[in-house]
Amino acid sequence: MQTLSANVNDNIVTTNAVGVSVPVAFNDIYLDGDRNISVSFGLQAALQACAQAASTLLGEMVLNTDQGIPNFQTLWIGVPNIQQWTAALRSAWLAVPTVVEVVSLITSQIDNDFSYTAVIRTTDGTGGISG
Repeated sequence: MQTLSANVNDNIVTTNAVGVSVPVAFNDIYLDGDRNISVSFGLQAALQACAQAASTLLGEMVLNTDQGIPNFQTLWIGVPNIQQWTAALRSAWLAVPTVVEVVSLITSQIDNDFSYTAVIRTTDGTGGISG
């Protein structure tokens, strides 16, 4: 698998044209050390695709309105349906090419903040994501 790299963990710093280190915007593409658009391969590309799938809202994609995570329908309806949200996350990740299995998925709720930590096995290896 190959894809454009994106700052899905909000921790990438790059050097601008005048040599100053600046943080890359969250979930944005960025330039590598050679000033080319960064590209991810293999496990990193699959984990990045999973992180982006988890942050895509249901109905957000104009040409695929049936894809995405139903946050409004599962979390923000009065009484959150965590099981349905968790199932939607698993389903979205299993739809990513090269993903074989969601090894573990832990979700948590602190006040009105919902988060997840997952271990995902792909054809290129196993890795973790959180969001």
